[in-house]
Amino acid sequence: MIFSLERKFLVFLVLPVIVILLVGAVAGMFYARKHILAQWVESTQLKAEKAALAIESELNDKLALINLIAKTDGSPNAEITQAFLIQQLAAKRGVRFVNLEPYQPKQDAAVPDPQGGHNNAGTPKVLYNLEVCENIELCPPLTDPHALDKSLRIVRILGDPDEEGGLKRLTVRVSFDSFLEKVRGMSLWKKGDACLVTSSGQFLAHTFRGMHGRKRLGETDDPLEKRIVEAIGRKHVGELFGPGHPPDRVVAFYKVPSINWYVLLSSEGRVILEPIIHFQVRFAVACLVGLLVIYALIRLCTRSLARSISAISAAALKVQQGDYSIRLPETQSDEIGQLNRSFNKMAEGLGQSDLIQRTFGRYIDRHVAEELMSKPEALRLGGDKKTVTIMMADIRDFTPIAEKLEPEEVVKMLNRYFAKLIEVIDRYRGIIVDFYGDAILVLFNGFEANVSARALDAVHCAVDMQARMVELERENLQAGLPAVRMGVGIHTGEVIVGNIGAETRAKYGIVGSNVNLTSRIQSTAGGGKIVISEQTYQNVSDKVEVARGFEVCLKGVEEDKKLYEVQSVDGKAFASQ
Repeated sequence: MIFSLERKFLVFLVLPVIVILLVGAVAGMFYARKHILAQWVESTQLKAEKAALAIESELNDKLALINLIAKTDGSPNAEITQAFLIQQLAAKRGVRFVNLEPYQPKQDAAVPDPQGGHNNAGTPKVLYNLEVCENIELCPPLTDPHALDKSLRIVRILGDPDEEGGLKRLTVRVSFDSFLEKVRGMSLWKKGDACLVTSSGQFLAHTFRGMHGRKRLGETDDPLEKRIVEAIGRKHVGELFGPGHPPDRVVAFYKVPSINWYVLLSSEGRVILEPIIHFQVRFAVACLVGLLVIYALIRLCTRSLARSISAISAAALKVQQGDYSIRLPETQSDEIGQLNRSFNKMAEGLGQSDLIQRTFGRYIDRHVAEELMSKPEALRLGGDKKTVTIMMADIRDFTPIAEKLEPEEVVKMLNRYFAKLIEVIDRYRGIIVDFYGDAILVLFNGFEANVSARALDAVHCAVDMQARMVELERENLQAGLPAVRMGVGIHTGEVIVGNIGAETRAKYGIVGSNVNLTSRIQSTAGGGKIVISEQTYQNVSDKVEVARGFEVCLKGVEEDKKLYEVQSVDGKAFASQ
């Protein structure tokens, strides 16, 4: 034995628990990760949407003041009103410069920079130019990649060149970083970042660490940033996951409704899934403790069980060696106690079976053994004179058939023939006395007193045997074997029934002239026929209809015998008829 029972319990109980825990942990981890990422995406998209609306509101607030300044131009006290409105505009968050000055389109080739500088082309150093059309809608932005001042410039032309005062140009510069102040005020995810970009991926403002000096997304060939640029070019809202498990970064974006700006919020995947990582550690510790407890319980519970089963195994070995006197204690009231009681009964039964085998191993028919077990006095040698019914069946013309077949085919055909007959004989409680080549001798009523009933059983048995011969004939034809026909003879008379032989070897059989007479009667039955004697007919005449009665001189018998050919039993003709 490679593994003891206790070790098998440990293996087959602990291993499934470990597998279940691992599968549950992995499935739970994937579910929790999916749930937490979905929660982050949902909450972050809401924050991005809120930030985008706040940026739109803040931009519209400034554009509304610019529009109001434009409307007051040319009105009484316009200068005072415009100065007040400009003061209000300058006080707005993120407004770094407001300038209202005369405007000459043909002469004004360059706009003075509020910081006092120009680029090499003579234009102001601005990063992002956003012209304001007359209807206050924002025109497509113009970018200056050489600008160092990261601010939004809004230009509005006021007045009428044909009126007094001519044209004026209102220039307003707003810091891009001011638009992210709303985002910074939100409770972003731990270690989360935010940025404001254009639809082409150009950075307007960001809180990303290590991105100072960067101008646009994707310029470092980062795959995630390239996917972001591609996504914001197609959708107004969405989320993206970086590589890895957990993902390196998770990004959610939302478009500012009235302008081609996008708010991007991102966080590291391991930070988002930090609760799962902590849970995994706690879960592993809990599983280890649980497995130790299970191991201790199994050791405690299986040790006594293993000892009980070992005792049963040792007792079974003794029974196998022939000691049927072994008995196990029956004091326990659980399944082990029930098993011990069942074992004791089994040992007792095996002892009896062994006695039957040693006592009746010399007998052929199991019905004889059963009868002798119920009547132990029948074990003695010798016999009793009884009136019984004898049946003998034989295959017609078997010798010429056998001569045409190979020995193996003859044996195969006989085995199939006897198998069908024995099945029918057992059904009618017939006792097979002996086999004579292709013939079989059967005894009915060896121990019973009702001769007529057993004689009728013999006729029923013969009818069923002929029916099975019809089946056998079809099977032989399909198997390429010759068809065979069987004749059956039945006789009722006195014989000596008992044990014939010696103490060391005996058989249960019958002797007497009526056995020979049955053989002679059987010889008169043609293939597929059943012939019964006068004595049998007298016992079954009320149940059996005969086709004809005839007298015949039998070999070895001085007087002619009246015989009958059976046509039907209980009103039903048998199959061969």
